[in-house]
Amino acid sequence: MRDAVLFLQGRFSARHLSFYKRLCRGKFKIAVDGGYRFFARAGIAPDLLLGDFDSLKKVPKNLPSKTEVLTYPADKDQTDTHLALEYCLERNSRQIDIVQPSIGEPDHFTANLMLLTLAERYRRRGYAPKVRLLNAECEIRYVRDGMVRFERAAGDTVSVIPLSRTVELTCAGTVFDVRRRRVSRGQTLASRNRIDHPKAVFRLKGEGLIFRLFAKSP
Repeated sequence: MRDAVLFLQGRFSARHLSFYKRLCRGKFKIAVDGGYRFFARAGIAPDLLLGDFDSLKKVPKNLPSKTEVLTYPADKDQTDTHLALEYCLERNSRQIDIVQPSIGEPDHFTANLMLLTLAERYRRRGYAPKVRLLNAECEIRYVRDGMVRFERAAGDTVSVIPLSRTVELTCAGTVFDVRRRRVSRGQTLASRNRIDHPKAVFRLKGEGLIFRLFAKSP
């Protein structure tokens, strides 16, 4: 399966539509329940619409014929976003973008952050999926003993939030370059480092979330 993009429920500002349309190019496009409203507004046909339809209430009558529909019961053990992400991971999608236009309900947002760790269960020889949660203002990635490289990122701000008890952080291309700096969970030592080169690299030993705040929409 090719790279995928998942659109979640939320308000999509008119000034950000071009950014989200660019994200769709060449990717398998999934509308997660109320996320279908983005596709309807943008005039793009999703490849898949799935969910329990608590937001849309029902399958749209004018749904494009090319769009597959997967319907789930409201009473289930996984969120619609979880089901959509597993759909992509089970089909070996290598890059998965989860678009959440705003934080919305804090418990759902936190649950979606934790879903970024799901890709670790699918890692095997020859398959190393990359998943990020993003909108027009920021992107969030989960890293475990790995590296993230940002390009065309000068002016952006990056924060590393440890999930494991401690992490060892190395970064280059930033105002504060560090090498093997230990950061404990609960510390804010690795917050708000600004990228001052076109490219920046962050290496992490341990588990953490990397937040990139865009200076302007990419």
